[in-house]
Amino acid sequence: MPFRPSEKEEEYFARQQAELKRKLAEEARNRLQAEERERARQLHYMKCPKCGMDLEEITFSEVRVDKCFSCGGLWLDAGELDHILEKEAGFLRRLRNIFG
Repeated sequence: MPFRPSEKEEEYFARQQAELKRKLAEEARNRLQAEERERARQLHYMKCPKCGMDLEEITFSEVRVDKCFSCGGLWLDAGELDHILEKEAGFLRRLRNIFG
């Protein structure tokens, strides 16, 4: 007589299989998101968020900031404003107090 699993055993294995499929789908989704982030980073790296033209690094107060010579935008990376404020006083410090 062949072995026949009970209903509880069938339910257990079905849950295990469903959980494995969910886990594999989540891993695939995470991989895809990481690939999409990398494609977006490559597409937008050193591009002006305002007009889309190329950004060029310039030195301001010993900090390398990103400048768009097309629209005139000036873009700071994380921590660059704080570094500039350590060197410069007055207007920039007030600006940081308002928006920082």
